Amino acid sequence: MFHTMNTSQDLDAALQASQEKPIVIFKHSNSCPFSARAQVQIANAKHDIDIYGIVIQYAKDLSEEIAERLDVKHASPQAIVVHRGEAVDHYWRSDIQEDSLKEQVRKLGEQA
Repeated sequence: MFHTMNTSQDLDAALQASQEKPIVIFKHSNSCPFSARAQVQIANAKHDIDIYGIVIQYAKDLSEEIAERLDVKHASPQAIVVHRGEAVDHYWRSDIQEDSLKEQVRKLGEQA
């Protein structure tokens, strides 16, 4: 499932959801060809995992808040795996792959 984030409250909801099961936060840039390719991977993965996404051009402050609260340096495109409110791992550009995201989320879910 895909959830769009625009506010700090949306981020709070995402982090709360990660308490129950792992999620992925996806930072997308409308002007980046790498981001367009990553978005295809995310679109395929959303059927099996919960994705919380932002478009950084429309939510710059939120993008910075995500980096600060999860202690992950900002990148774009970026997929951050979050479990129990903390960043477990993050992927950038062509490292954002449907299969690897699903596998990591599955493994974390089994640990719960």
